[in-house]
Amino acid sequence: MDIVNLLLAGGIIFLGSFFATISGFGFALVATPLLSLIMPVKWAIVFMLTLTVVLRSLTMLRVWGQFDWRTVLITSLGSFIGTVPGSMLLRRISVSSLELFLGVLLLVVTFLMSRQYTVKIANKTYGRLGAGILSGFFGACTSVGGPPLALYFLNEHTEKDLMRANMIWIFGLTGFLTLIVNYFVGNIGTVGDWTYLYTMLPGTLIGIWAGERLVFRLNQELFRRLSLLIVFFGAFMMLVSGWQGL
Repeated sequence: MDIVNLLLAGGIIFLGSFFATISGFGFALVATPLLSLIMPVKWAIVFMLTLTVVLRSLTMLRVWGQFDWRTVLITSLGSFIGTVPGSMLLRRISVSSLELFLGVLLLVVTFLMSRQYTVKIANKTYGRLGAGILSGFFGACTSVGGPPLALYFLNEHTEKDLMRANMIWIFGLTGFLTLIVNYFVGNIGTVGDWTYLYTMLPGTLIGIWAGERLVFRLNQELFRRLSLLIVFFGAFMMLVSGWQGL
């Protein structure tokens, strides 16, 4: 194993963990496209699914009492529904095609929201369920499940601490299931070199530590802008990764 690639992997995971701790999402969105530049994309997806469980396990208790149970349960249910077809699709279709599709979609939605465009949701229960389904589907087949939920909650104008806590718990609950489903459909076995975890695990922990020292300094508007910036960056990198994989 090339030591340079090991160090790069650790640094990439640090960035993803840092932004995910601040915003409640963005771990895979930031890290997966960058990791795919130094390893097979399916390896990157499996590593992110594994490390997501570590990240969320450490952050869920820290926001205990700050999240809304009804929102978490409804959205998690939707994510569970989307996880199975997403995991099955990962074995049957080019990840590059999915990255290109999702990257273009996210850029369009992010642009509209940056222009203060919002969609009025008549029934928030169905809206959150639908956002959860999209999150679970894309999370299982690309490891990037955060943007559908982040954009949906931003559209609802959810207060930043509540949005962050909700997303940490949603991805904590669904992360375990997604990893288990991918194990049983055989995706975990696609990884040929697990030594990357030597730098990825410390990178995850350091990112959590650094993120928790910054998150409370953000006001609502800065939080919104940072969330949109994370989605934009991730979407752009997905397009780059998808294009290179064709």
